[in-house]
Amino acid sequence: MELQRIKSLCERRKGGLRGLAIAVGMTEQNLHRCIRENKIQAGDLERIAAELAVDIDFFFRATDTPKAAPTIAGDNDTAPMVSDAVLSERVKLLMQLISEKDERINELKERIEELKATTYNTNTHHQQRQA
Repeated sequence: MELQRIKSLCERRKGGLRGLAIAVGMTEQNLHRCIRENKIQAGDLERIAAELAVDIDFFFRATDTPKAAPTIAGDNDTAPMVSDAVLSERVKLLMQLISEKDERINELKERIEELKATTYNTNTHHQQRQA
C-alpha cells in the first residue's frame, strides 16, 4: 500500500491534507499518522479515494498515475475489472482491519468492566462512609 500518494495528490488540491482530512471526517493529525505509518482503516481509505476522485487500487498498484474512480455503470457502460492481485491485497487488508477492530472491541469491553468495577467500589465505599 502506498499512502504517501495521498500527500502527492493533496499538493495539487485546494486545502491540502487539512482540507482532505476535514472532507473525509478525520483529524489532520490522524491522516498524517496514517500516511506516515502506511496503515489506514478501509473505510477511511475508501472515503479518501472518493474525495480525491481516484480508484482505491491506486494506493495498491505500482504505477504513480492515478486512474479516475469508476462511476456507477449504466446500461451501456462496463465496469473496470479489478485484478486478482488487487483483490487479494484488499482482502488481506480487510482481514487485518477486522482483526484490529476485534482486538479494539475486546480492549474496550475490558475497560468498561474495569470502570464498572471502579464505579461500584467507589459507590460502595461512599455508602459505607455515610452509614
